[in-house]
Amino acid sequence: MEENIQIESNVGKKPRMAETDDTGDDIISKLPESIISRILSLLPTKHVLKTCVLSKEWEYKWASIYNIDIIDEEGFSHRTTRKNIVNFVDRIFILSRASTLKRFRLWFVEKYDAHRMITWISAALVRDVEDLTIFYGHEGVVLPRCLFDCIPLRKLWLHMPCTFRPVQNWVSNLEVLYLDQVIILNDHAPNTSQLIFNFPVLGTLELRDCKWLKVNFVEINAPALTEFNVAHYRDLSEVENCQIKISGAKLLKFGFHGYFVDNLDLSASSVFSAAVDYQYFVHNLQGFQKNGSLACLLLKGCSGLNHLQLSGDTVEAIIAQSKQGHPLPEFNMLKRLEICSQCNIEAFLEFLRLTSSIEWIKLSMLQWTDYDYDLVESMPCCIVSHIKEVEFDGFNGEQTHVHLADFLLKNAAELKKMVGLSRRRSEEKEVESLFWEKLKRAFANGDLEVDSSVKNMADFESLFG
Repeated sequence: MEENIQIESNVGKKPRMAETDDTGDDIISKLPESIISRILSLLPTKHVLKTCVLSKEWEYKWASIYNIDIIDEEGFSHRTTRKNIVNFVDRIFILSRASTLKRFRLWFVEKYDAHRMITWISAALVRDVEDLTIFYGHEGVVLPRCLFDCIPLRKLWLHMPCTFRPVQNWVSNLEVLYLDQVIILNDHAPNTSQLIFNFPVLGTLELRDCKWLKVNFVEINAPALTEFNVAHYRDLSEVENCQIKISGAKLLKFGFHGYFVDNLDLSASSVFSAAVDYQYFVHNLQGFQKNGSLACLLLKGCSGLNHLQLSGDTVEAIIAQSKQGHPLPEFNMLKRLEICSQCNIEAFLEFLRLTSSIEWIKLSMLQWTDYDYDLVESMPCCIVSHIKEVEFDGFNGEQTHVHLADFLLKNAAELKKMVGLSRRRSEEKEVESLFWEKLKRAFANGDLEVDSSVKNMADFESLFG
């Protein structure tokens, strides 16, 4: 069961008296200390804090808590000032009878003294905390060295522009590592510019807008890693040339979002599913081609993909590479493809030629015009012989959407299911009407399923008639 103690602003109300039995004796006070500690850890802080005034015996019962959440998402009210919060956290660590902490979370909007923050983090680490989460938007915090010696630490979640100074060869039992806006500083330079992280049980890793200073190469050995996400939204002029290699991982999920960079190497790991969405920040041909080159470089390390999600810009940038004579990655094991934003039809069809066995496609906002028929010189083999299901997102029944659905219905010989459709009769022309008739016949003959809510012809007529 989730246990926590959370600072809140509505303190100061008179507490209710402790429960008593028929004789008037205090039942709760007679419970073992371990049970009382657990109960207090399950209570909201506004109640836990009040227990200190129940009686002299209860004055320091709260000091037995072992899960601490100090949360200030919007800034505390005048009744709970920052000074009160500082004093409370100080008292927790000074008076605490718990030799270990299961969880310590700080979530601050307002700025606090950096040295006091470091002291609190150090105090939690000395108590062998298992879950350390810090959300703090201000600079100045330098994480203590004891972080890298805390063997019981299982989850480290840092969302703050702090300085992170890892040992050269860091071995950790972390299971979850989330670093957002963190500055990773190599204190061992100039003797070495390489770092090695050994995480034998790490399952989830996320790096968002991190800076690598005095580091040219970092290898992350993580044989248990199944989920890895990277995001770059900072100015690319600030991105350091640090190569990050993920070794031994079997990634069920890989995500890349933001501006493409060329410092990620997944070639020593396998990737089952990937989502890539880059930001097209350079509005010129040279920048577009560079992004396509970086996208190809990244995806070549993911040749064993089963499921791939791409933004429309990413698809177009990749296909632009072929027009420059550059080799493109191939996805011979890919079964599921999702295009999650607007993409031109020519690039979409060309991308399908890089695959050979796709069975499921999800399309968002793709549109088809009469001109697009002229672009189809030959049909991608996966459309003809492999695609079994098509899902539309944002399909509103307009002409360009219907034409795309009609193209797939006409050419995908193995198509068994088409979902996400909607009809707009008010603007319908002959071509669109013919599509809905073909769809109706395919459904009536049992050749095609549509939305799951459509079980029979009455349902079909109700939705599309």
